[in-house]
Amino acid sequence: MRNEISKLSGVSRQLLFYALALTLCVSCGSGKPEKFDAQFDGLFDTHAEIVGYAGSEKEFTKYSRLIYDEMTEYNRQFDIYNNYEGINNLKTVNDDAGIQPVKVDGSIIQLLKFCTAAYIESDDTINIAMGSVLSIWYDFREFGNAHPDQASLPKMSDLQAAAQNMDIHNLIIDEANSTVFLKNKGMSLDVGATAKGYATGLAAEDAKAAGMTSALIDIGGNVVAIGKPLDGVRDRWGVGIQDPRQAADGSSNIIDTVFVTDCAVVTSGDYQRYYTVDGVRYNHIIDPSTLMPARKYSSVTVICKDSGMGDVLSNALFILDEDKGREILKTYGGDAIWIYLDGHVSCTDGYKAISKTYGGYSAVDN
Repeated sequence: MRNEISKLSGVSRQLLFYALALTLCVSCGSGKPEKFDAQFDGLFDTHAEIVGYAGSEKEFTKYSRLIYDEMTEYNRQFDIYNNYEGINNLKTVNDDAGIQPVKVDGSIIQLLKFCTAAYIESDDTINIAMGSVLSIWYDFREFGNAHPDQASLPKMSDLQAAAQNMDIHNLIIDEANSTVFLKNKGMSLDVGATAKGYATGLAAEDAKAAGMTSALIDIGGNVVAIGKPLDGVRDRWGVGIQDPRQAADGSSNIIDTVFVTDCAVVTSGDYQRYYTVDGVRYNHIIDPSTLMPARKYSSVTVICKDSGMGDVLSNALFILDEDKGREILKTYGGDAIWIYLDGHVSCTDGYKAISKTYGGYSAVDN
């Protein structure tokens, strides 16, 4: 979540937003909704795009600005790397581990409550208290990518020592006083598996409450569909599923398209944040049971109603055996596609029903 945009002054951020988020109109003048596009970079360390239909450029800009501003604030609150003047964020909480409770904004309290529930719901795989372990992997990954000839793996003894500080029960949330306390010195939070999807879902709901009825919001691969395209033709949005091997090579080819409305499509994969040691790729999704990167799949994509839960589930399913993942999906009415390391594909029946490749579905089917 290292982000330069949110360090800018309010005026500079506003100018940057308008410079990045101006629009493409594809049907003007007839009274029909027009199609617009807004793009911006830096939020949650990723690229974001909003495509939607509105009655005017002014109306669309209002909605996209609302989403941008909310995501900027969530990025600041949930950041574990950077300090921001005048606020206590998750970095502040980590810095005061074992020292004192930290008074935080209510958005952090609600995120952490969501994450503690997700720990149980994900069969203990999504543990935001793993920061001590994840920071070791982060440092080795950054060094390995900067110096490929010297890339190496962390010592298991160091990972095991760090794991002594990943008990989520030592996260103390005092909702009445709006404070968070990490009981152990050396304990730290990392919300990378939850925060982006959680924040995207909240911003999308607020945009809907403000009147947005037709949009596809993509925050670094966390996609939320609002309504349907108002082009008079399609009943659903088409969302491409990247081929993980081609994505790793820098191409944008897709392996499938799913057609959706009013739901989230979230992918976890090994092709964006990884490094290579002795010819083996090590991704950023760490299995808490082994303290090593999960190595069953190239990617897992989840389709469900809630963006935050989609983020949790896609990461959990990337770690778990497929059978266990299917059990968890049933609890939430979600669907998924698993792309294994050897290239073979498995998907739920509900996924096939909205898939171009595996079900013959299209954007005009309803």
